[in-house]
Amino acid sequence: MAVELWVVAQIKSFDAEGWALDWDLGGVFSTEDKARAACSEPRDAMWPVTLDTFLGRETVEPPDVVYPAAPQTD
Repeated sequence: MAVELWVVAQIKSFDAEGWALDWDLGGVFSTEDKARAACSEPRDAMWPVTLDTFLGRETVEPPDVVYPAAPQTD
């Protein structure tokens, strides 16, 4: 059975096309709800990954990335 984990990161900088150039790892969580609860800053992002799955070495946008992941304030 595949185990899904959620990665939380804070994006630090973007290139001219909007791709994240670097980010800080904020944590790895067992559920989407726990990951979302950890997102509090405007540049926080989160995405699911499957445990023990090689993702390759190419630079790609994570599938199903949620950005911004922090609650929106008006």
